[in-house]
Amino acid sequence: HVVASRSLRSPPFAPSTMAGMPPYTKCDLSIQARFAELPQGGKIMAEYIWVGGNGELRCKTRTLEAKDAKAAPADLPIWNFDGSSTEQAPGEDSEVLLKPCAIYKDPFRPGSPNILVLCDCYKPDPDGPRGLGAPIPTNTRVYANQIMDKVASHEPWFGIEQEYTLFEPD
Repeated sequence: HVVASRSLRSPPFAPSTMAGMPPYTKCDLSIQARFAELPQGGKIMAEYIWVGGNGELRCKTRTLEAKDAKAAPADLPIWNFDGSSTEQAPGEDSEVLLKPCAIYKDPFRPGSPNILVLCDCYKPDPDGPRGLGAPIPTNTRVYANQIMDKVASHEPWFGIEQEYTLFEPD
């Protein structure tokens, strides 16, 4: 009944109001907080994150059971996406599989056990382990991991380089 009566009323934001708003309008954070406080009913949101075809970050959200918040990456489901829309697969054979590699608590949805799931991208192969084939060409994390595995007995050093340019003396 609520859905039927809701469809007869005008939307909460009249189209004329939304059309008059400039892009990137700052919204009241209390609206987000209201939705973040809703009960999740024993479920979590798992934000699957991967690197797109142009080096940009891509993501999509999957609803999982709450117990999955404490799962190992290998225990989370493999998911797919249309790689032609991210320039990671041709249009005639565009399925790309997301293999979870690391899990972190979601800092963007505080107060809940939601998770961020970092993923690697693979071609599908029904005969491969868990249906995974070869890594797609833009999946360079796989090759970096192979190198790190070869030198696992060594202690790697990582550094941050900062460069500064002085335009005017103070």
